[in-house]
Amino acid sequence: MAEDEEKSLSEGSETVIRANKKSAKQLRLALKYVDGLPPAYECTFWLAKELSASMGAKIWELINGNMSELYVNSSLGWNALDKQQELFNPLARYIILNPVDQPDQIAGYSVLRFEHEAEEDILYCYELQISPLHQRKGLGKFLMILLQVIGRRTKMEKIMLTVLDNNSAANDFYATIGFQLDECSPSFEDPENEGDTEEVDYQILSKLLA
Repeated sequence: MAEDEEKSLSEGSETVIRANKKSAKQLRLALKYVDGLPPAYECTFWLAKELSASMGAKIWELINGNMSELYVNSSLGWNALDKQQELFNPLARYIILNPVDQPDQIAGYSVLRFEHEAEEDILYCYELQISPLHQRKGLGKFLMILLQVIGRRTKMEKIMLTVLDNNSAANDFYATIGFQLDECSPSFEDPENEGDTEEVDYQILSKLLA
């Protein structure tokens, strides 16, 4: 992403500017309003610049294991360098779940950014990754509820994310928690512009936070 485009997304409104100034400790306050984290896990908050090399390696290992094959089998392809640059962007914030009995391991994480796009203030969920060893324990749902609380507390208008068509489990999950095709998704059918859609194998989903 070009530097001027990056700046436009991160400084497009006063609301987004304020959100991007919040520390990990300030974001952590949202935990007071969310239940559902199994007692076997701890939830921590980080700015990208605060991640240690060891944490960064574990974060990369998880997404590479979970997603690389899905990307390879899509039109987007898998470019490790581009994905690393996106993942560890200075504006990225991390919510990391660690097993209490193995605090040096990562059970799952979410990567979020505050952005202003198409005249809207949004919380963009760039990643939601759960380790195969810790799936089906409610961790993904917990993280998504937490993201929505953070979005509301920072006065974002909606939460957005991108999902591959071939990731059926993720598509089913997001549908069950209320996400719908966003108007900016290439395949969105506008009733006023019937037939004006683009054939792609990924979707942009969103959920209003008002």
